[in-house]
Amino acid sequence: MKLELITRSLSSQSKVSRFGMLRQNKPSVRLLAFTVITLLAIILRLYISFSQDLILGMDGGYYPVQVRNILKTGLLSFNDVPLYFYFCAFLVKVISLLGFAVNDETIISVIKIVDSTALPLLAIPLFKILTKRDQNLPLFSEVAILFFAIFSFSPFIMVGDLQKNAFAIPLFLTFIYFLEGYLTTPTRWNLIVTLFALFIIAFTHFGTFAFGLAFLCISFFVAFGRKAILPSLITIAIGCAIITLFDFNRAFRILTFWNVIFSRHIEFQGPMFVPILLNWLISYALAIFGVLQYQKQKHSNDKITGYVTLSLVVLIFIFAFPFYESQYVQRFHVMLFIPQSLLIFNLIRMNNKLILPFSISLVLITLASGLIYFHEEKKPCIDELAYRDLQNIKPLIPEERAGAIIIARHGIEFWTAWNLNMKVGNDRSIDKLGLEKYKNIIYLQQKNEERQGPLGRRSMHKPGFGEEGHPPMRSPIPENSKLIYSSPYFNAYQNLN
Repeated sequence: MKLELITRSLSSQSKVSRFGMLRQNKPSVRLLAFTVITLLAIILRLYISFSQDLILGMDGGYYPVQVRNILKTGLLSFNDVPLYFYFCAFLVKVISLLGFAVNDETIISVIKIVDSTALPLLAIPLFKILTKRDQNLPLFSEVAILFFAIFSFSPFIMVGDLQKNAFAIPLFLTFIYFLEGYLTTPTRWNLIVTLFALFIIAFTHFGTFAFGLAFLCISFFVAFGRKAILPSLITIAIGCAIITLFDFNRAFRILTFWNVIFSRHIEFQGPMFVPILLNWLISYALAIFGVLQYQKQKHSNDKITGYVTLSLVVLIFIFAFPFYESQYVQRFHVMLFIPQSLLIFNLIRMNNKLILPFSISLVLITLASGLIYFHEEKKPCIDELAYRDLQNIKPLIPEERAGAIIIARHGIEFWTAWNLNMKVGNDRSIDKLGLEKYKNIIYLQQKNEERQGPLGRRSMHKPGFGEEGHPPMRSPIPENSKLIYSSPYFNAYQNLN
């Protein structure tokens, strides 16, 4: 009998020892692993960004236009929350103060470097979140979560035309880190740093701020019930006030979000693309599993993990909903990888049996989504030859530029502003431009070229072709306009009013 007890004890100790070896992650080893993965992500993003002369994506030209205008006038060209642009402008200014020549190529290079570096730095707050509690996960599980958060489809989709979003993601994770600290120890100081982190996001990116604001309100209601109503309303009011300082329309969207996200009927939404469909299935499967796991663990002593888990589940349920207006479906789904990563982390902490299946699943999903991204071949919205062709339009622009404006399709207008140093507008917002105040209006029509959007090379981004093979603008060119320039890439029409 004694021999049997000793044997069982040794066997048990052996199992504990083997499992302990999985968990015995020395801080230096874990830090080295996170550092290596982060550097690899930065190198890969730099390679993608510098593989093209121009900046990738539909809105690639938007960022250099904003930064150059700050360097010239101290102000933005277009209304927006300003932190990212001023940060890039500050770096360019530092380069000039060090005695290096600064030109347009310098500005684009700095923007590419910042864009490539910013998002992988989410590893810093993620490392703090994963190692905040005494119950550390095995190293391979933590690495799988980081691998998913840096190398999956959504992080790479942000390269180029979602730069403010990418820049705000590490700030969003920092905010969550502080929020968990406040839920654990609800002191005034912890509340101040949490709200400060959230309001910094408000100066950085509107969509990420909306994500953070929603998560804060949900977490407060989960943890404090009705007591959260007044603090949540005050936080929303302050956040809207910050956004209003720079762009009233964005702030108004928060207050009227219901009308905004359901602005188009479901039957006109079009098909759901494969990456979004897969992300939707993963999100809701994960959220449902999170609810079931929470029900099993809600009476445990670890209340904070339960609060955060339930808050993440609600956040995913809200923002993964597939029947919002299509542009918001795309924008929300691009950011879901962060709550997905954190929910998986909390579920693993709640149930050790999930360590191996979740870790393997994260690696497989990341590899598959990476293949999808590189198959999409995200490119600038204008090729190099067409970009150079814009210079041929320059002699046709009146010397008195204060009363002149060029109208082009969305995406092209930014590179037109950058190349020709002109006031521009896009064909989607003609009614808001007040064209009556301009003496000279030029309509720029791009000829046959595949259009790129935030999801890369897709049929939805190819314009339909009108007469003579030219893609029609959303707003037709006025009848009282004459053709003043034609090339294989563009037609330019001048309004005769």
